[in-house]
This record gives sequence, structure tokens and C-alpha cells, in this order.
Amino acid sequence: MSNERSVMAVIRAARPSFRNDTDKIAFAVHAAFLSSGFVLTAVGPNALAENVISSPSTYEVGIDNWNQFEDHYAFVYANPEKGSNKVLVKCLLMNGKLLVDALAHGSSQPVHLEIDISNYVGENGNGNYSAQYKNLDKLVSNLDKEVISKLYGSVSTSGSSNNPSR
Repeated sequence: MSNERSVMAVIRAARPSFRNDTDKIAFAVHAAFLSSGFVLTAVGPNALAENVISSPSTYEVGIDNWNQFEDHYAFVYANPEKGSNKVLVKCLLMNGKLLVDALAHGSSQPVHLEIDISNYVGENGNGNYSAQYKNLDKLVSNLDKEVISKLYGSVSTSGSSNNPSR
């Protein structure tokens, strides 16, 4: 389970360059996955390759080309705590909202979250990442509740609940 502090720590460590407000929110989504124990295995154009979530490779990659596209983002993660099952995360900008869809390998139903970008973007901040976000705790909480915690529940065929996060 991620929290505001761990997500901000990932953002600060990566020192990403943001082109716009959408980049800030998409990178926060990425940081939430990393701080929840996921490992990035594909990003940008490589994350959109055919059969990317069913490939056996779980090599960790960097964030090069993460914001190559103008209005959408793609990430593939593996979760070592969940048997390295992969998750494809796509983010699409539409009418001031970032639509986040995540699909776990073996699942037929993606999980979905709509993020109103204006609710979470702070001032420019001039390199101060904390100032570039507002309500980050709420954003991280929503991502955890509506996307990350539901991913492996959607893969499960039994009625059992997810294991509690540490």
C-alpha cells in the first residue's frame, strides 16, 4: 500500500521532467504503483506492444520515453509479491481528466479510475515537486482503493478477499 510520502519520495528520486499538468498526474500514478511494490517492466511505446503482459520477461526498466505521447501513457508492471503477474496500465487524457485503466494478466475486466487533473495539480513549483501537487494524499488513496487493491481481486476466480497490505 502506498501513501503520500512514499509516492513523493519516488517522484523526487526519479526527478522527472514534466511538460504539462497531465504529465504530473500520470507520473504520480506510476509512482503509486512503484511505492506499492510493483516493478516497471515496460513503458511508453514498448508497453503498447502485442502480448506485453503475457510475456515472461520481468526485467526492470527505466522511465525513458514515459511521456513520449501527447495525450496518453502506458506502463507495464510486475509484482514480485503476487507471483510476478503483470499489469498493463494505460492513462488517457480526455476533457481535463486522466482516465486510468489497469488490466492484470489473466483478467478479462480492467479496473478504472477517472482523475480530475485540476483537483491534484498545484503551482509550478520551479523544481519543488511537493509544490507541484495538491491533495496528493487523496489521489494516492483513490488510486490504492479503486485501482491497485482491485487488480488481483479481479484475477481471482474464488470468492476469497485480497490479502491485507503490509
